[in-house]
Amino acid sequence: MSDPNIPRHSPGNFRVQRTGPPMGARGPMIVKRDGQVEPFNRVKMIESMRHAGATPQQASLVTNRVVTRLQPGPPIPSRQVSTMVARSLSHVNPTASRNYADTRDQKLAYNERANRLSAQIAAINQQVNSATLRIGNLDSKIQGLPSRISQIRKSNFRVMTHLETDQATLFDEWLGLSPELRNTANLKGEVVRNQVQDLQQVLTNKLGLPDYNVSSLQEIESAIPQLRSNLSEMQSSIVNAMSPLEQKLESINQEVEQAENTLSLLQGASFPWEEGETPILSIRAKDLDSDFEGVITLTNLNFVFEQEKEVVLKKTLFVVTEKKTIREVKVQKPIGMIASLIHGKVGFFKGSGLFVKFVPESGIREMKFDTSSEDADWITKSYNYVNSGQAETELAAAAPPATKEQVTPQLVICKVCGAPYTEKVFRGQTSVNCKYCGAVVSIK
Repeated sequence: MSDPNIPRHSPGNFRVQRTGPPMGARGPMIVKRDGQVEPFNRVKMIESMRHAGATPQQASLVTNRVVTRLQPGPPIPSRQVSTMVARSLSHVNPTASRNYADTRDQKLAYNERANRLSAQIAAINQQVNSATLRIGNLDSKIQGLPSRISQIRKSNFRVMTHLETDQATLFDEWLGLSPELRNTANLKGEVVRNQVQDLQQVLTNKLGLPDYNVSSLQEIESAIPQLRSNLSEMQSSIVNAMSPLEQKLESINQEVEQAENTLSLLQGASFPWEEGETPILSIRAKDLDSDFEGVITLTNLNFVFEQEKEVVLKKTLFVVTEKKTIREVKVQKPIGMIASLIHGKVGFFKGSGLFVKFVPESGIREMKFDTSSEDADWITKSYNYVNSGQAETELAAAAPPATKEQVTPQLVICKVCGAPYTEKVFRGQTSVNCKYCGAVVSIK
């Protein structure tokens, strides 16, 4: 019995009817499940229905119906297209429609599992490469330390003299470890890479077959745990050897990085440097009493706070067209006039900051600064480094030998009136005012 929905053709003269946009016009675009976009393929659609059991006439008819609903424009999801095919095919061949839907779902499950396995294999391969890169990265950073330390020394950063010794020790340890470490990484990494390549080849071969039975992927899935075990063994051998050196490098790098950041901030400093003065630390902070944004700088001699402000350089028709940021010293006191410098909670929202208390002779009672928790920790550590005398000791050890006259404490005498200065001299002070005539007396 003939199907009334199928167009009649004389025997031997069956031709696939073609509908849709005219030749030369751009046809509909299909978005595949993996996100790729490709042109609609009429032949591929007919073959998929023929594989499900549809006759050539039925497949052609359904394709024509679907094509009339696919208009050029935004790409159409492939799942939406396959749903249209299954629904239209069910009117002319319900069995083929069910077979088509089952094959589609089976193919979807197969591809999803295959893609998941492919991603797992690729991730393992990436981790092998990452382990090798980790060795190269550590080597590069260790090799780069001497030039970085040399650069900060050229910029008058003379404290933390242990950096050179620590760097040299780290370099020697790495020189002894790196050949064996690279050999281990190469040998164990090669084992894992070969296993990865084998699994990728097996998976590629299976994806080229028309069979969408998920159980056929079990061979690959069963091999992945052993692959991960080999990767873990490789990573453990590398990490165990590298971790102690990475920790030492991080400690040195933090101090060098702080010195670099300090020198970068000091490029815009507005205060002159005194003889024998060297930077310790500079950080950005906000004076909560005056609401000024600025920069705190600790040196071996002074505590300095500079306010940052914008200055208009040019206006056009009352509109500012050019301006720049400058710094201006608001507080500059000898480091010895700080009574305490502690990290605490400041401001209305109790954020991280600093409390700086000064001795009465300074003329300032207290200052509160808002800054980051990390910077607050660094400046507290730096202040203790100076206040304990460690910075002074390091500078003295690195300086040329002093003469006997330089070592012997000298009484400060005013060169104007000849009166002695008997008041307390604070750490970092380089001059005082004579109590009798008011002259400035150098105490260097």
